[in-house]
Amino acid sequence: MKIVNIVFLIAAFSLFTSGIIAQDIIVTTAGKTMHCNITKIADDTLFFKVKLNDRMSNTFIVTSQLKEYSIGKVEELRASLDTSSFFTIKLEDGTGLTGKVRSIFESKVLFEDNNFGVITIKGETIESFAKEDKNTFYFITLIDGNEIHGKIIERKKYELDIQTETLGKVTIPLKNIKKMTEVQQGRVKDGEYWFPNPNSTRYLFSPTAIPLKKGEGYYQNAYVLANSANYGISDNFTIGGGVFLPVAVFITPKIGFKVAEKVHVGAGAILGLFPGPTTVGILFGVATYGSTEHNFTLGAGYGFVADEFIQYPMITLSGMTRVSRRIALVTENWIVPLPREEYVNGNYVETTEYYTVVSYGLRIMKERITFDIALINSKDIIQMIPIGIPYIDFVYKF
Repeated sequence: MKIVNIVFLIAAFSLFTSGIIAQDIIVTTAGKTMHCNITKIADDTLFFKVKLNDRMSNTFIVTSQLKEYSIGKVEELRASLDTSSFFTIKLEDGTGLTGKVRSIFESKVLFEDNNFGVITIKGETIESFAKEDKNTFYFITLIDGNEIHGKIIERKKYELDIQTETLGKVTIPLKNIKKMTEVQQGRVKDGEYWFPNPNSTRYLFSPTAIPLKKGEGYYQNAYVLANSANYGISDNFTIGGGVFLPVAVFITPKIGFKVAEKVHVGAGAILGLFPGPTTVGILFGVATYGSTEHNFTLGAGYGFVADEFIQYPMITLSGMTRVSRRIALVTENWIVPLPREEYVNGNYVETTEYYTVVSYGLRIMKERITFDIALINSKDIIQMIPIGIPYIDFVYKF
């Protein structure tokens, strides 16, 4: 089917191949230098990944053939070493460590972690690290549900001293901390931490051009019967789908790119399958101006039934603006071409007129959850229900 082919071309276009970036160096006794990723160091063997003929291959070298080697993350850590500062280190197995670097010897790091005490970390197991900035704000959620935000003054073995804007210096036992998140610059407003908008990639139904980040996703439920999920395959490509009980299933691929400081553009499709079977959907393009907190989107697309496209495009005009820590205003408006018949000179003539459907409502936000409470209206709906038809949905970001 031609429409299905177009949809899959959208998906294929957005998947870019990428290789593993070599960060480690091996020098053999024969004088050969290899850029690679060292994966394991044994007593007499060094295992690593290296790119050969455009493919990453696993191999090894015995120490008798090895002149020297260096692990990129260890060398970066050595260059920024400050035994008085705190570091966060993430290991390849997902373990997170926070504490001070005591020393670095060859490829091993002697680390004093707040929870595990003094441990030795093998350099090849380090995925990433970050040096703590004393000017960084942190948002801390306590086990009892209270929230505190401020700068870290001092880390102790069992306590954390925080300088807050409203309470001054606060000492928190580490055992009372449920979660601690680094706050991006500008997210503390009037003494409150404004978490990132958890639902910035769509309005009520239609999308913005802002894509999900790789590994991000969300589940959405509207009117209980409509269930969907979307997932970021890469920073530019999102794939999703869902069901509208009990009659339809659909898929929703989308690509999106940031082309200027406040401008994103994107394209995608909504492909639905109804009993029959009948395939219906929209191929669309969108452009968004603004940030994740305040934006406006213009969209246009052509609907289709089976392989037949509707002659005229439908248009969307949507926007959102965050007015407080937990509240945003949302509007989504559709201008849709509808066929009609006119009686002209004794004959019925098929014409097309545009019909406008508007919506307006509130978005209630938490860090990973949003609730939309809105009203949908048109020139016909307003005759029966002046305020409009209620709309509700729920989104959980994962």
